[in-house]
Amino acid sequence: MAQEYEVIVVGAGPAGLSAGIFVARQKTSCLVISKDLGGQMNLIPKLENYPGTLMSSGPLLAKTLESQFLSFGGEMIYDTVTTIEEVEEGMKVKTNRSEYLAKSIVLAPGKVPNSLGLENESALSNKGVHYCTKCDAPFYQGRVTATVGVGGYLLESGILLSRMASKVYLIYKGGALGGDKDMIASIEKKENVQLVPQSSIKNISGTNNLQSITIMDNAGKETTLQVDGLFIEMGSKINLDFVKHLVKINSKGEIEVSEAGKTSHPAIFAAGDATSIPYKQIVAAAGDGANAGLAAFNYVERLKGRPGIRADWKKTIGDTVFHY
Repeated sequence: MAQEYEVIVVGAGPAGLSAGIFVARQKTSCLVISKDLGGQMNLIPKLENYPGTLMSSGPLLAKTLESQFLSFGGEMIYDTVTTIEEVEEGMKVKTNRSEYLAKSIVLAPGKVPNSLGLENESALSNKGVHYCTKCDAPFYQGRVTATVGVGGYLLESGILLSRMASKVYLIYKGGALGGDKDMIASIEKKENVQLVPQSSIKNISGTNNLQSITIMDNAGKETTLQVDGLFIEMGSKINLDFVKHLVKINSKGEIEVSEAGKTSHPAIFAAGDATSIPYKQIVAAAGDGANAGLAAFNYVERLKGRPGIRADWKKTIGDTVFHY
């Protein structure tokens, strides 16, 4: 028999864990299901732009959010959701190992950056190899970097790095840059940016940290470049196969959401990088996760004939009620 919860959250990144916290605080049964803890936060060795957190890391923040969620009585399992179906009792969530029932769902599966598939790539991740220029470019002030990617992802990466690094190699397979013309013109004017067209990265090397990359052009000529950092901006993938029959997906493969994380399905809410929100940042995902969690709680409350809440703003400790 499937175990029942009032709200099930899919994903344990900043959006999913924040949603879980705000549901569990209402003394509502809540289960978070995720393949791992933290999602893309695990790609951030140093975290400087999360308000109230100074020089932390992505994994440490993820563990902190998990501890908060569990402290409010939430439950968490590590598994992969395979499908979500509508049933008479609500929503049935099937995973690789079990089945669960819920009245409402919060989707926060996040996204996974596309890799180059090179030997040593995973071993050197966060040791010179990065997948988020916005997150990690500040750590390469005055250093030599390279970026490889496609379209606007590559252009944005090159511009950000040019403001900080002493040298930027911009590597791309085509004969000309693609994307926004103004961004291309800006890149071409940068004195510290060297365009490397019609080329791809053949291998990367380093002992404890990245030391060099070998590129190969379309003619087969190989060149080794000494670099401190390599930024891979090949886009990302979002797996929504398990729920695409229930919610509207846009042309970018993201879940369409409106205010408070509402999707096209009344019982399903969504937050984080897998949605159509414009800013893919941890603080934005956490805020949207809190909204989606409260919206899911209110949906469950309305099923019970109750009005729900507009804010999670008080705490009773002993005989004292604290408002915040």
